[in-house]
Amino acid sequence: MRVAVITQEISNIFESVLESGHEVLGIVECAPAKEPNPFLKAIGGVFTGIYYSLTSNPLNLRISSKKLKIPYYYLSKGDSESFEKWIKNLEPDLLIVYSMSHLLKENIFSIPKFGTINIHYSHLPEYRGPAPLFWEYYDYVLNPGVTLHYIDKGEDTGDIIFQERVLIRPGEKLEELNQKLSFTGIKLLLKAMDTIEMGNIPRVRQSVATPTVRARKIKPDEYNELIKWSEWDVDRVFHFLNGTPKYHYTLLKNSSLHKLGLKIKILGKEKCNISGYKVGKLYKENSKQFLVCKDGKIYIDLIFSSSHLLSWIYPYIS
Repeated sequence: MRVAVITQEISNIFESVLESGHEVLGIVECAPAKEPNPFLKAIGGVFTGIYYSLTSNPLNLRISSKKLKIPYYYLSKGDSESFEKWIKNLEPDLLIVYSMSHLLKENIFSIPKFGTINIHYSHLPEYRGPAPLFWEYYDYVLNPGVTLHYIDKGEDTGDIIFQERVLIRPGEKLEELNQKLSFTGIKLLLKAMDTIEMGNIPRVRQSVATPTVRARKIKPDEYNELIKWSEWDVDRVFHFLNGTPKYHYTLLKNSSLHKLGLKIKILGKEKCNISGYKVGKLYKENSKQFLVCKDGKIYIDLIFSSSHLLSWIYPYIS
């Protein structure tokens, strides 16, 4: 089957499509919701090229597609007419979407013979929207899931092809959950690609209503306010923090430190008497730093992380 892929970065899911045995006709890189400064992006592109010339390891989709000799397209929001022409010229049987910053229009998702499918990290119709994992951690959901569904005019409302739940432990870190979801998503995607190619097209219509909030992206300054320090016990706060490392820096007095590659590392938790402390505040005593909850403390450390620094500058090298 002839397929094209729309995504934002190199991932296990992207690589699984390349290795699936199906013919990949095109790679589409979806621009981030907020376009980076063009000058800084140009500088980042130079360093990315140098890195590739030294290591032969592509850091981004543009270089990966060049290495694989697969047509590449950079998709900005609002770029519909030229992208429509590009996709039509490819003539894919199926368009696969994973991680997009905006919704596809009907003039695009209706082009492929077998339609356009998307991998969404929730058990739809739960948590429709761009940030399902954030809100699943927020609501203390211990059985999230993955859904493979067709794209339609709505936001994550298309017919379901396959879906499966995964189980997580209280306090499980986001990177561990991502590994589980990625593994499950790849399994469902490969199964769906083979099934669709054989002409068996499973479709289960979603209910219009959703039992959960819309999984919107939050603004950084909302993060601390969303944590119910006076209501949640230390176990629940610990769980939420472990699932939302992207926003940890907002808990620091000097929140700009994250741009230097510094991040909060969650060390552990302790149920204890917190008399004399104010909930939701960061303290340092005897060389230990901790956040105070209504019934205990969450211990943290401030560390340098090269991967954290890379995640901040990634928009400039993509």
